[in-house]
Amino acid sequence: MGFLTNQLTQQNFQDHLLKTLKVICQEDVQQPDNAVTVTLEAAPTEPVTATITPLSFEAIVDQDKVFNTWILEVTITDATGAAETFEVTYQEDAVVCPFDLTQWPGQTIVQKHDVEFRIIGDPIVVDTDVTVNFVINYCLVVAKEVLVKVNGAILFC
Repeated sequence: MGFLTNQLTQQNFQDHLLKTLKVICQEDVQQPDNAVTVTLEAAPTEPVTATITPLSFEAIVDQDKVFNTWILEVTITDATGAAETFEVTYQEDAVVCPFDLTQWPGQTIVQKHDVEFRIIGDPIVVDTDVTVNFVINYCLVVAKEVLVKVNGAILFC
């Protein structure tokens, strides 16, 4: 086993293209006045409680707007402890970004973090229909894949 001289000589440096994300839009989003209605099998015994859990989302970017569709798990529990769970598709209002997102080349990546679904007030019960009002809070990040040219050497070991 031997030791080599400095591997980082000038002839070992060359241009490399690296794929990375460039953040185009970052917004703190608060969507008030949202509601979902589910229909139970039988009229619940009041008081009724509800929980909302986001399972997934799909985002569509169109010019300067991001349209989000959520798959939500809504659980309704009545006073007797009987609970029913539903998967609901919910489309929220469009989020406006300050830039035209279609003018940047590359694939659009939409991410959300610090997502919070906060229920407002008690669920509204009308016969077997239960309406749950809620607010959505999250940080929205829209990025594009870009190539960056970097001049560097790849280490041997």
